[in-house]
Amino acid sequence: MTLRKGLTTLVFFGIGLGLFWLAMQGVEDPEALKRDMRSAQWWGIGASFVMGYLAIVSRGLRWNLLLTPMGHHPSPARSVHAVAFSYFANAFVPRSGEVARCAALNQTDDIPVDQLLGTVITERVVDFLMLFGLVAFALLTNLDAFLALMQEAQLPAMPTLIGAGVAGVAGCGTLWWISQQQGRSGLLGKVAGFLQGIGTGIRSVLAMEKRGLFLFHTLFIWVMYFLMSYVLFKAIPAVSALGFTDAVLVMVAGGFGMVLPAPGGIGSYHWAVSLGFAAVGFSGDVGFAVANVVWLTQTAMIVLTGGLGYLMLFLHRMQRG
Repeated sequence: MTLRKGLTTLVFFGIGLGLFWLAMQGVEDPEALKRDMRSAQWWGIGASFVMGYLAIVSRGLRWNLLLTPMGHHPSPARSVHAVAFSYFANAFVPRSGEVARCAALNQTDDIPVDQLLGTVITERVVDFLMLFGLVAFALLTNLDAFLALMQEAQLPAMPTLIGAGVAGVAGCGTLWWISQQQGRSGLLGKVAGFLQGIGTGIRSVLAMEKRGLFLFHTLFIWVMYFLMSYVLFKAIPAVSALGFTDAVLVMVAGGFGMVLPAPGGIGSYHWAVSLGFAAVGFSGDVGFAVANVVWLTQTAMIVLTGGLGYLMLFLHRMQRG
């Protein structure tokens, strides 16, 4: 690991630990926190573990649907292992997982990294649409709690959001201009070629034949995301009475917490879920306890399945010679 990557990792861990510390400061009764965590029933932990991995499997299978129109046919198992490894990488260095899984499949199946990145960008766009669909559902079905959540989350001021939007549009425009410079010599031409490859990956969704299956996997993934938390809500007596719409709002809060640059969502996920539970009428202590159980369960799943995925990909590369 280079010095720059090491410092970046330390900064991200610092952010996560800082958020975790802030969340801990709101805990009024540490003993009640431990009691609520210990009350989680094992059937819920086991079910959450399995559902989390089923989402990873479905992601790997969905990825193959995007690769097929470009003439690439990696085995479903290798795609699943690469996705599992990406979650493992994200647990240590935020946002590194997408590049890690592309690099892994490039090494095992010789698929160009730029095309792989294009398909990953396509997946991310689809997943953000799903997340914002859930946001709309939470807004329509639980308006008061949603507004309370937004108030506690203290979103950036409108001028900041507008500035970020303008910068994003300008950045996209610049990338598009560079991508049109393919054929030029030097670094500009190489970057343009790379961006064209990404564009090919993004357009793969338009050439996909099994769009119904792609939609099925997308819905299945998000149902698993919801259920892997919901079963634990039901397995912890203190929040087992949580209603469906309230659970969706808590999931939305946790989803935005995972967007923050903290390794594996440590701290940011706990903080966001605590706010979500507070918005639907539960104490912050209970919300923090539930967040701990969900995070520990899913982190254990990611470490085990991601480690296994890396081992299987490594063995395949060894067999190829």
